[in-house]
Amino acid sequence: MKVTMIITTYNWPEALRLTLKSIINQKFKPFEVIIADDGSDKRTEEMVKKTLTNSSLRWAHIWHKDKGVRQSRIKNLAVRYSSGKYLVFIDQDTVLHPLFLKDHVENSENGLLLQGKRVLLNKKLTKKLIDKGYIKELSFFSKGIKNRKNVIRSELLSSLFSRIKSFETSLRGCNISLFKEDFLRVDGFDELFDGSWGREDSDFCFRLFHSGIKVKNLWFCAIQYHLYHEKPRWWDRDRLDNELKRTVEEKRRKAIIGYSKLNDEGVILNASRVF
Repeated sequence: MKVTMIITTYNWPEALRLTLKSIINQKFKPFEVIIADDGSDKRTEEMVKKTLTNSSLRWAHIWHKDKGVRQSRIKNLAVRYSSGKYLVFIDQDTVLHPLFLKDHVENSENGLLLQGKRVLLNKKLTKKLIDKGYIKELSFFSKGIKNRKNVIRSELLSSLFSRIKSFETSLRGCNISLFKEDFLRVDGFDELFDGSWGREDSDFCFRLFHSGIKVKNLWFCAIQYHLYHEKPRWWDRDRLDNELKRTVEEKRRKAIIGYSKLNDEGVILNASRVF
């Protein structure tokens, strides 16, 4: 199965470098990797080229101009350039366990959204890892982590605790996967949620659930390590929450300004030869 990994990023090349290195080290390799860049400066472009040019990965760095937060649009744009049958979405501040992608693929099903787990790293540990430029697997006894149980990977425990449900309210868009046909069924992410951070992932998932897509929380597998960062200073929370409330009340299935309404803005900054 052809798997496309999509990484959203904005002006934190030091963190993105760790993410990319963890993808290179995956036991199960993706068919392609797409960096979905929401308008970063040249530092990110240079780092991506340096990190990926000599790798064996098929990759592309997709970019549009910095016009404020446009996470929904850049993710939709990345999907437009994708050729994989299966989509895995992660963020620049997440570093992946070597079996992360294997866990997603082995649990994949048509009509099913997968959500993995994350281990929260504190500020001190995050700085240490960024300074070193690499990350080793963490254990239950590692210092500087929260959500400690999520560091445990066990196929037996995962089979016992991971259950398919028709709805889920606790959602994290930094660790989800689904078939592209299911993404297209709800018209992707909604640009109504652009302009501020957050809630676009919840809206996307709720529309999937309204469309009959089920969800499976992957306990004790699909592990990622979430790097510490400060919360955005400006967050238009009331507007986003009100829009999300309308999604739920109206049982929306399609995005208002979704994938099908995507314009032509955006370019491929760089790509592997075979992309």
